[in-house]
Amino acid sequence: MSIDQMVGKREQGKVERKERLYEAALSLFRGQGYEMTTVDQITRQAGLAKGTFFNYFPTKDSVLRYMGAREVGRLGAATLSINGTASSIGKLKRLMSALAASLERDRELVCLIFREGVTVSDLMAGDAGGFSLQPMAALLIRQAQRQNEINPDLDPDALAAALDALYLQQLIRWCESSKPYPLAERLTGIADLLLSGITTR
Repeated sequence: MSIDQMVGKREQGKVERKERLYEAALSLFRGQGYEMTTVDQITRQAGLAKGTFFNYFPTKDSVLRYMGAREVGRLGAATLSINGTASSIGKLKRLMSALAASLERDRELVCLIFREGVTVSDLMAGDAGGFSLQPMAALLIRQAQRQNEINPDLDPDALAAALDALYLQQLIRWCESSKPYPLAERLTGIADLLLSGITTR
């Protein structure tokens, strides 16, 4: 086995251990609640030594923050891989709709992140607990500009930042609402609200 193969295998092992810890933690959070779940229970359910947890997650709440980054990354990759004639704005709205469906399945945990894990100062500093859409949105907006769907003179990073801010605002409102409502409608609605005013005529 070559050194490259050994390094590749070691890196793959790290990814697999992190995923095992993540899946075990989410299963326990869903089953018995976040507060009642201990790191020891997580590592036991994952079939790993207790100390292993801290090699991948510095704290228990960092598992929740990873949930956001993982879902945005997973769904973003799936959106970018869509071939055919789909417009980039359509892809962005599809990403937001898929993300909403994913977040709705774990509303209690998502809302816990915004109640306890992400402060206003975190949000102002650009740390949305892994839930930021900005890099993916900027990429899709650039594609939309190349396809003449959006005014090419506008700054794609500024547009992505505005969309991200509106998205996070809706996410926080959704968490604060006493009655759950369909998140997908709100998220795709904000994309329409922002992007319809800047489409080329």
